[in-house]
Amino acid sequence: MSAERKLRVGVIGGGFGRNHLLAYRASGVEIAAFCQRSEAAAAKIAREFDIPKTFTDYRDLLALDGLDAVSIATPPYLHCPIALEAFTRELHVLCEKPLALNVQEAETMLARAEAAKRVHMTAFNFRFIPALRRMKELLDEGFAGSRIFHVDAAWFAEGRMAPDTPLGWRHRKESAGFGVLGDTAVHLIDLVRWLAGDFKRVVGQAAIFHKERKRPGGGDMGAVDVEDSCMFIGELEREVQASLHVSGVARGNLYQGIRIFGSEGALAVTVGRKAADWVVGKLSGARGANAEFAPLAIPERLTQGLNLGDPARVGGEFLFAHLTRRFAEAIQNGAVPVPSFREGLEAQRVIHAVLRSIEEQKWVDVA
Repeated sequence: MSAERKLRVGVIGGGFGRNHLLAYRASGVEIAAFCQRSEAAAAKIAREFDIPKTFTDYRDLLALDGLDAVSIATPPYLHCPIALEAFTRELHVLCEKPLALNVQEAETMLARAEAAKRVHMTAFNFRFIPALRRMKELLDEGFAGSRIFHVDAAWFAEGRMAPDTPLGWRHRKESAGFGVLGDTAVHLIDLVRWLAGDFKRVVGQAAIFHKERKRPGGGDMGAVDVEDSCMFIGELEREVQASLHVSGVARGNLYQGIRIFGSEGALAVTVGRKAADWVVGKLSGARGANAEFAPLAIPERLTQGLNLGDPARVGGEFLFAHLTRRFAEAIQNGAVPVPSFREGLEAQRVIHAVLRSIEEQKWVDVA
């Protein structure tokens, strides 16, 4: 496509699809179509974002003439079939995490994307938190030393706390694939890989605290078969130790944190999602013998374009827009942007090793 013409994209899925819409609009990309199962909900979104075409079936959106790319923001069980059809129609794809229901699906999606020579991205938007980007820069510059010893990461939320929340797609393996491992751990896994190296082996433990939930509309109870909380440890490349804890039943929390300890120093990032400026994050570090953690500055270049005026829009218009801009630029210049489906697949491998470890109660190699 010519560099002069605007990229025309379709977005499939409400819910988190709203962040995709905000990001594309902030990136100067034309939103040509939107798909959601509810016709009324789709029409409401179309009016808000001035989208000319709406659909309730993703196949109709994919068949639209003149479309260049598609964003997939549906439940995970639909990621693979939508992506494969999109590649058949020679569309570029930005897909929500987790990339697929299993490793085999993720491998198929990556293979088809490469065979079709289409741009592909996984929505690991938390790589673009300014504090985490600065942490990555400092690690590359040697702030923590020539060797990392261990990484500690956590993501606490309370979205799975209320026992009266009706049974939904997020509570079922057939539609979501995972519980907190797909909701939040997949982000932490990607961040740890990006910052400290690949996982070699893992061992974990998980719990389902609310084993049944009432079906929507009342009536009988349905089984919950995905985890509410999970803890696991791992060995990374170069004998780096890692510990990760993700929970959806952490009362009063909406928090992420990563600490990295090396031979010469340590770095820590916290993201308190209830703060007005959560999207920036807080960075601190300690360097040298007996040093204490102290706040570290985040360069203005990493927060360029940030507008904290509307907290409901900042996640899409600033954070997620880093993804959509990379996506659009790669379509224009033919590059393979990161995070691609490759990063989505590698995170998927770790998740499935953790699940296998829980089932077999032993260390499992990530392969």
